[in-house]
Amino acid sequence: MNILTDQLPETVLVAGQEHKINTDFRVSIRFEEMIQDKNITEEQRFFVEDILNIPEFDGDEKKARLLAKYNSGLVLYYPEIPEDLDGAISQMLWFYQCGKTEEQKQSGKGKKQDQIYSFTHDADYIYAAFMEQYGIDLNAVELHWWKFSAMFAGLKEDCLISKVMGYRAADTAGMDKEQKKFYKKMKEIYKLPENVSEEDRMLEEEVTQALLSGGDLSNIL
Repeated sequence: MNILTDQLPETVLVAGQEHKINTDFRVSIRFEEMIQDKNITEEQRFFVEDILNIPEFDGDEKKARLLAKYNSGLVLYYPEIPEDLDGAISQMLWFYQCGKTEEQKQSGKGKKQDQIYSFTHDADYIYAAFMEQYGIDLNAVELHWWKFSAMFAGLKEDCLISKVMGYRAADTAGMDKEQKKFYKKMKEIYKLPENVSEEDRMLEEEVTQALLSGGDLSNIL
């Protein structure tokens, strides 16, 4: 499906029947956050226990945890969950991936990168970038997930979130000593940890303000 020439999907086809799917970008952001979260809810834990007790299941707990999160995703995406749960999950993932296969998503990017953004950790940066570049208040609009994804991918290099993602993704191989030192420090400042200390948070805010004002980082780093 081509975002330039085709109408963006509002429904998906499951077992030969069309089912309405929630297209708002917030739904897919919540789903992505849930998938990336290392923890599971109490309800998901019960689901995992039930799956692991099925004789035909291979006993892989990681797979069971992922299936539990997919099951929770159905509630997010479908106003009415289809009876064919396997088909519903397959179409849910197709929609979340904007109609692209994993190979298509990675084409042109080289090897698969580590996570370089977080909709939770970087929420302020992303909100500000959309307001600055597109004049879109993400807190006040309805926006199709596929449109949001395309616009997110198209953010200019000079906006803060793009700079931050660039620091996280930077390959320091081949850099000189000073460049390596700089990027190592920036990677540390803008890392995506499970728990950020207050000291790390204050340093990030200080560097961010310097970046926004075009200031000199030498005194900070």
